[in-house]
Amino acid sequence: MESSKFISIDNLEVRLRSCSDIRGVLTFAEEEVDFPFPLKRIFWITDIPTSAQRGGHAHKTCKELVCCVMGSFRLVVDNGKETREFFLNRPDYAVIIPEGVWCSLEDFSEGTIVVVGASEEYATEGYIRDYREYLVEINK
Repeated sequence: MESSKFISIDNLEVRLRSCSDIRGVLTFAEEEVDFPFPLKRIFWITDIPTSAQRGGHAHKTCKELVCCVMGSFRLVVDNGKETREFFLNRPDYAVIIPEGVWCSLEDFSEGTIVVVGASEEYATEGYIRDYREYLVEINK
């Protein structure tokens, strides 16, 4: 994370394309079209208690695209200076979380399924999990 650079939390929303017919709706995302970064990892979160809070961290270098394929939740992003909230409740709407931006996922409806595409493979050392540490790092 380049901490001396201001990280904008504007223009993070992505509208994914869908095709529908009598068999249902197929929604898709393509690298270099919908993902503005190389896709290295995909993960999904299921069986989320409605009172749970997920995220609660920032990535030092990893970018993510977050989508709710079922149910709904609130996504809060914070760049150390300003905060934005997004309500995700449809599979054709996604939000990009840039590297160096704190995020939390909250207020889940029952049965929510979250899918995330990431620019890097999982690495424990790539996370900042303490908000006070994050503020120190981002304001260097």
